[in-house]
Order: sequence, then structure tokens, then C-alpha cells
Amino acid sequence: MKPIFHRCTELLCALLLFGTACDEATEARFDGDGEVLSIAYFKTLCRGASTTVRQDVVIRGRVTGNDRFGEFDRRIVLEDASGGITVAIDHPELADRYPIGIEVTVLCNGLTLLDYGGKIILGTEPDEQGIGLIPRNELSRYLRTTIPAAGRPTPTPRHFHDIDTRSIDTYVRFDDVRFPDGGTWCATDPDTHRSLTTEHRIIDREGNAFTVRVLYSCAYAKKPVPEGTGSLCGIVDYFNGRFTLRITNHETEFVNAGALPTAYPSTAGY
Repeated sequence: MKPIFHRCTELLCALLLFGTACDEATEARFDGDGEVLSIAYFKTLCRGASTTVRQDVVIRGRVTGNDRFGEFDRRIVLEDASGGITVAIDHPELADRYPIGIEVTVLCNGLTLLDYGGKIILGTEPDEQGIGLIPRNELSRYLRTTIPAAGRPTPTPRHFHDIDTRSIDTYVRFDDVRFPDGGTWCATDPDTHRSLTTEHRIIDREGNAFTVRVLYSCAYAKKPVPEGTGSLCGIVDYFNGRFTLRITNHETEFVNAGALPTAYPSTAGY
């Protein structure tokens, strides 16, 4: 094992390579696998369209989004105290391996950061389809899991106007909202009868609007959106200057407008 001094020297070289100085979001510490960086700072290492990590750096966070209900296909979302990041993985049943709330340590050397419309995603080198997926047979090389002492992660209550670039890939809750247009979670293609990725408006009590984006693969695609007023828990998504909410773990609860809405206490996960 290399001395901590040598490890710190390597990190300094990495920062010089990326052309980035340390800032207050950096929280580097040594744990035997590399310097542990905050997720927010780690994302700043992406330069241009993509950057492949060439140093022993580590990120660590808890899973707040996966494919339990088909909401994040071949993706998990990790979040620490500084922010969140999407990790692209070539595995069809990620929720069994990375349930909501589990802590995941990612050994990032050899992986690639991709700027996808202003959102930073972690995976492998891009191909013609975009971000490369971490191969299933290499997951043990890059990702390690730990059951945390704390309970399930809790979404942060937010108002629409609170959402900015620091919110990308973070777990939030919108209260006192409604779907003014109704319909099913996903529209249906009239020719193939397959579900389509669909966007819905939600409105708060002041009449402000936000967009909810629902992936075609979600398990509840053909069910109607809730009526009345309630709460939605999800991950903040972003593409080319536009924010949306992606429902996570099917966490919704809608009640009559006169009652107090609360987040749905889902039991899915580890």
C-alpha cells in the first residue's frame, strides 16, 4: 500500500491534469482504495463532452433511484450530502443488487464522466449510443455495497423555484401538487400499442408548473395519474437547460384537496 503522502501527490497530479483546483465541495480522505471525493466535486472533473478518470479516486453515496418499478432503466442514482449522480450499468435487474437506501462505493479509475446535455453521468467510454454502460461482469471491480446504519433515505422538501443545477440527480419531494390534465402515466402508441415516455404538468397551489417525465418502461405506465392534491417524490433530471422530475420507487400519495398530503412510505428496498 502506498503512503498517504504519495496518494495525496497522485491526487494533486490528477487535479492538475483535469485543470481544476480544490474547492469547498471537495472532501478528500483516504480509505485504502483512493481519495474519496464528494459527488458534487467529482462531477466538476468532467471536461468537454467526456473525461475518463485516470487516478485512484472514489465516490460514495446512497441509492435513491433504480429500476425497481422500471423508472430508471440500466441506471442507478447515488446521492451524498453534496449532490447526486447517475451511474449507467449494463444490468437488467439493478434493484435486486442496488436497492433503495444501500450505500455504494464507486472506484472510479477507468470509468468515464459524460456531459449529457449539461447533466454529468458516470459510465464507460461513449459509443454511438452515447454513454457506455459499466459491463455486468465488471461490477465487482468498480462498485461495492454496504448496508448503512441509517434508515431509508429521506427526500428533501422543495418548491419548484428551489430547483437549480445543484439539484440535478437529488432526491426531492413536491407537496401540495396536482395533475391538471389527467390521463395515464404513459401515452400509448396507436400503431404498436406500446407505452411511450411521457411528460405531464404538475401545478402547485400558487399555479406554478413543473414537468414530470415518466419512462415508457415503468411498471405503472398504463395506470391513470392521481387525482386531487398530493405529494410526489423523485429525482431531479436535467437536459439542455430544462428540469424535470423523475418519480422514484413509485412514491406518490394523493388525497382530497382538503387533506394534508404526505410522501408515500414505500417499503420496497433492502
